[in-house]
Amino acid sequence: MTNFYTLTRTELIEAAREFKFIWLTLFFVILGVTQPVINKYMDIILENVGGADGITIDPNRLVPSSNEVLLSTISGQFNQIGLIILTISFMGLIATDRNNGIQDFILVRPVSLGSYLVSKLTGHWVISMFSISIGATISYVYTVFLFGPSSFFNFILFLLLYSLWILYVISLAILFSTLLKSSILIAVTTISASIFLIVIKGFNGILFQLSPGGILNLAENQLLPVQDMNYFSIATCLVFISINLLLANAVLKKT
Repeated sequence: MTNFYTLTRTELIEAAREFKFIWLTLFFVILGVTQPVINKYMDIILENVGGADGITIDPNRLVPSSNEVLLSTISGQFNQIGLIILTISFMGLIATDRNNGIQDFILVRPVSLGSYLVSKLTGHWVISMFSISIGATISYVYTVFLFGPSSFFNFILFLLLYSLWILYVISLAILFSTLLKSSILIAVTTISASIFLIVIKGFNGILFQLSPGGILNLAENQLLPVQDMNYFSIATCLVFISINLLLANAVLKKT
């Protein structure tokens, strides 16, 4: 436990030195504010930038609900552009240690591979969720102000479940980081695998529910008037996270 605490603390201190807490948070705040503002003032924006020529906007179109705007922000923007930036920010979380010799320096000491890997997972999850939570909360405030009330309790539930998806993506990056040496290749592979798990929702609903991506559906349902909640997705996601860590552990033992 002491080793785990020390390694996790080191990850967080390193992130602070690299200003990750600042620039990642600012990035998600911008994403979080942009979507509700665009949804609300699209007509005015088009008129002022001179881009409304040839575009017809239905004046009787339905105004999206607060929950719909929140979903388009977090499940849309955060889970696309945000996911790419997040993955790039931790694409070398193990490969860099290995290439710089830091990994060997750590593991020759009385530190277990399990503590090392879990500290990487925990540290980057804290960094990610710190930034995402602030960006999402500001987006929630803007959305409620512009579109009307939305249950804060359901929003928190959504965020908690969404955090499991982020935990899975980080565990995936850890696994690929033990298998590959190139940080760019690690990022591309992690992003591709994550997007694939999101895309299969439209092709095979059953496969999607049995995959780690099913947690996204459960998270989104917290903001939708849906009674059928598949809480089995929580266990599925946790199992896949554990598998990724166990495989990464096995790979490192062989190297």
